Amino acid sequence: MIDLTKYRLPETVEVDGSLYPVHTSFKSWLRFLELVAARNTPPKEFDFMYADAKPPSKLNGVAALLKFCNPPQELPRTQKDGPSDKVVDYSLDSDYIYAAFMENYGIDLVESDMHWYKFLALFKGLHDTKLSEIIGYRLYEPPSGKPNEYTKQMLKLKSAWELPTESDEEDEDLKAFEEKLYRGNTQTDD
Repeated sequence: MIDLTKYRLPETVEVDGSLYPVHTSFKSWLRFLELVAARNTPPKEFDFMYADAKPPSKLNGVAALLKFCNPPQELPRTQKDGPSDKVVDYSLDSDYIYAAFMENYGIDLVESDMHWYKFLALFKGLHDTKLSEIIGYRLYEPPSGKPNEYTKQMLKLKSAWELPTESDEEDEDLKAFEEKLYRGNTQTDD
């Protein structure tokens, strides 16, 4: 989240009491998210995110990067009843993201090197684009009762634009990876 009371956006993460400069370009963070999604990526593969020195504890380093990548957000308030479906995939939706930024802001993402937090803020503000239409299809929940023609059409669109689902085996791998990260492991890892 952007703090408008500060003169600069964050450029470091704290790992085990020390600050480490990180690359802040949204392109680096999109690559970071791809590696996180791969789930079997060894922690040392995330070292590219550090501009200079790398933290000795690779697991704590990845945890700090995850925290930077997903800054806390107070609004909107949501109830977390269960796992939410993913509605955007930065790789699969890249053409629509590019077009939306160009259409709404006149920003050419290929030529830009904007800070990750700026990218996130602008992404949240996107409206009236093909991307927002696609997200609407993915979020569509049919009303109860017998489906009418509109509901049938929306369900077809939801199915057509649905993101690929991950297997239960991959979910278990992610849980194991997250357990390693959040255990508070402070040893030096590869």
